Amino acid sequence: MTARIPARLSFVTLAVRDMAKMTLFYRQFGWPESIHSDESFVAFQTGGAVLGLFPAVNYEKELGTSPEPEIFKGSVLAINLEGPTRVDAAYEMLKGFDGVRILGEPVDMSFGGRSFSFLDPEGNAWEVTWAEGTSFDQRGGLIFP
Repeated sequence: MTARIPARLSFVTLAVRDMAKMTLFYRQFGWPESIHSDESFVAFQTGGAVLGLFPAVNYEKELGTSPEPEIFKGSVLAINLEGPTRVDAAYEMLKGFDGVRILGEPVDMSFGGRSFSFLDPEGNAWEVTWAEGTSFDQRGGLIFP
């Protein structure tokens, strides 16, 4: 049986409380930014998906108030890398970012990878990881075995 809905995650939007602060934070990554970005919407192209920032107030009528920054939001975003040394290099770079909260040093994982986690200024959880056996397509999209 084939999937009726394409197996594609193409856009992730973070509903943010402080657009200016979050925009400055994510610009530190150096990711290509959409020409359609402005003070009310910002989008960054990543390997196969887009990361968008949009004011949380625009979702409140339909979805309710977003949780405070100190509350886990129930999801973790991941930046997958090509090897353990790339994870260590990303860790060193992120230590210099304004507004980042790193949750520990890189560690070797039981499944044959290496990883560490951080939070952005509004408490969105990220993992920077390398998983043994993964690869990337020509656009930088993850191929997970």
